Amino acid sequence: MLQHLWIIMDGNRRWAKSKFLPTIAWHKAGADNVVKITELCSDMWITHLTLWALSTENLQKRPKEEIQAIIKLVNSIESYIKKMEIEDLRFNVIGDISRLPVESQKILARVKQETKDNTGITLTIALVYGWQDEIVRATKRIIAAGIDPETLNEQEFRKYLDTGDLPFPDVIVRTGGDIRHSGFLLYDSAYSEYYFTDKKWPEFDQDELTNVIEFFEGSKRNFWK
Repeated sequence: MLQHLWIIMDGNRRWAKSKFLPTIAWHKAGADNVVKITELCSDMWITHLTLWALSTENLQKRPKEEIQAIIKLVNSIESYIKKMEIEDLRFNVIGDISRLPVESQKILARVKQETKDNTGITLTIALVYGWQDEIVRATKRIIAAGIDPETLNEQEFRKYLDTGDLPFPDVIVRTGGDIRHSGFLLYDSAYSEYYFTDKKWPEFDQDELTNVIEFFEGSKRNFWK
């Protein structure tokens, strides 16, 4: 069964432009779909869902108005704590959170702490995340820990990644029509299946999620032993 689904949520901007909607509207539509898809994944017995919401490059290059809209949505996560408790959802976050506003960092830490004992689906949001940045930060952690390079192997190295306590991804989905990984979780995705769809993130629905599951179930997975 598909246990860990990772999604590159792409196409929000193009979806909004096609409908002549302002920036905040398409971010809100994307956030609303996060709630819907998380509930569907839980119903379909998917145990982990990881969503890439903001890359390191986005933080540096996107217009200030857009980043402010994203930060506002990040801060609104706290209002979902009660819903997370009802649905037994465990919240997690990866990425260089230190680059977000201090208030956002506190909110994310609070939500993670409040839901840490829940045993249902684990929802991980990747914020200010980039694979190259993750590798650099992991290397710094290894150096700070004084690890002997001679004892370092793939399993030990992964412990220092943001994703060290998450299962490997079964399927990585990219919405929006582009066929590239953009450096999303490359260390963990050696044996992941990739699923690309033209549907933009606000359009990604139950039918498309079912297509992803059927695609995964029909895949032949070969692993190195």
